[in-house]
Amino acid sequence: MRLSTERPGPAARLAVVLAILIALAGCNNKPKGSGTSDPTTGVSAGQTPMEATDTFLKALDEGKVKPAQLTVNFKKQIAPPATDADKSIGYSDARAQEWLDGFRGTKFVVSDIAQFGGAVAVRGRAEAANRRDAFALRLVGASPTSKDTATYVMDWLHRSERMGTEIKVTTDPDLAAAQDAMRNFLDVLLGGDLRQAHALMTPAWKKSIAPPTPADARDGLDYSPGFLTQTTRAWKRDFAGYTLPKTDFTPERGRSGATFTAEFQAGGEKVPYTVRAVKDKATDWWLVEAFEKQ
Repeated sequence: MRLSTERPGPAARLAVVLAILIALAGCNNKPKGSGTSDPTTGVSAGQTPMEATDTFLKALDEGKVKPAQLTVNFKKQIAPPATDADKSIGYSDARAQEWLDGFRGTKFVVSDIAQFGGAVAVRGRAEAANRRDAFALRLVGASPTSKDTATYVMDWLHRSERMGTEIKVTTDPDLAAAQDAMRNFLDVLLGGDLRQAHALMTPAWKKSIAPPTPADARDGLDYSPGFLTQTTRAWKRDFAGYTLPKTDFTPERGRSGATFTAEFQAGGEKVPYTVRAVKDKATDWWLVEAFEKQ
């Protein structure tokens, strides 16, 4: 669906509040607010996942999130190297900061909450002076200071003009992680930055869809970003949104693969697609490996 510009009514606001209270109630057995606080974002080593999420969103609005609060893998996706020094680490902190600065002055309204493994993922509405979008944020625990506490860092963030609706988060933590990645892929595919969609595709799939040109090969790439952009842009068609009527593990891959049925809305019709994801061993990210019309 395209994100509505209408503000939610009292019933909708109450539903969001209740959802947040329920999520917080599930975290009551975790430490709250004790530990060392990061001086920029204010994220504390003893914060619950929801407390860390609230702190991160506020810091994004205020322009206080720094590249050090992003996972290395996420920085590699949004901030490619700009200098020889950057190439040695695989990303550019300067470019990551520029990307983060694009969220300064944005108010975030959370509507969906999911916790799986060591991650917390939230979705909702992002409101800035000149735009209003859907957003998704995922935080993961990093650098534990004790067996009970960890500092949360950003592992994903996007905004998009489109989003899925009426999606129930599965209770299995591995399947929930795959579902979160797949939703991120579909959101940015339909209405966001296609480069982020490409970051959620397996390298083998990107190479098969868009083999590298000689110029790409000279740049050290094993696929063609230009051809990949053309191809994925065409996948958007006139889809207005999507639902996920079916979610399950891929039998031949065990718990390392997941298969989804996505129903896209287009002109009053439902168009079903099969979307498959696999867990990347190197990064622990779930990546999409197939997007096929049924």
